[in-house]
Amino acid sequence: MIAVAFLAVCASAIVESVWSSNMQASYAQRRALILSAMQDQVELARAAASVGMLTNAASVTTTTIQGVPVTITAIAGLETDSLTLYDVQVTATWNEVTSSGTRADKAVLYTVVKQ
Repeated sequence: MIAVAFLAVCASAIVESVWSSNMQASYAQRRALILSAMQDQVELARAAASVGMLTNAASVTTTTIQGVPVTITAIAGLETDSLTLYDVQVTATWNEVTSSGTRADKAVLYTVVKQ
């Protein structure tokens, strides 16, 4: 009887560990996909700069990644005292569902683009 109780406790710990690892892996994969979508926005700014079309502007894109709505905001602004360098900031916001509820999550990329 004691052995059965001990095995039940061990099995419970293993299942909890596997479940937690799966949640962390899903979060890491989703975050990588979101960072990829953010990098796409940076590449759009670089493409516009390469043909001289980058201006002070902001754009908002909403997409769904693995069933989670993500809002991506890209802002380009001319650097102070420069005629060709633009600061580009891309921010992604989404709500992450965890075992303890829902939390707001955010990622930000900064770069400088030369026109």
